[in-house]
Amino acid sequence: MKVSKHILFALVILAFVVVPSRAQERAQENGQSPPPPKYRMELVYIFGSDSTEFIFVIGNIGFKSVASLKEYVGNLPAGSTIEWAPGCRRMGAEPLLSSEQDMEDFKAFCAEKNINFILVPAG
Repeated sequence: MKVSKHILFALVILAFVVVPSRAQERAQENGQSPPPPKYRMELVYIFGSDSTEFIFVIGNIGFKSVASLKEYVGNLPAGSTIEWAPGCRRMGAEPLLSSEQDMEDFKAFCAEKNINFILVPAG
């Protein structure tokens, strides 16, 4: 029996799609779950006419306040990791970085939500 190249190609593609998804199903059946996601946070400065604004960015999502950042972080899967390496240069009035109490509150919030918050110190 002769198999056309197109059918053979389709079978190969199907194998690449089905085999990995089946492996994930087996891992879930065996109690294994995929590792929790990791996120990188940045603080972006926006220079305007009157004052400087700061926006937290995770992926391609921006947050104008610590409250909106907390709202997002609070909905991440438990066990997720957020890494933040803000560097050592400061302009003044940066959210979280300008208040030790605000930083401690944010760390406590993350711990309460089972989010691993890693602050990489400037060096």
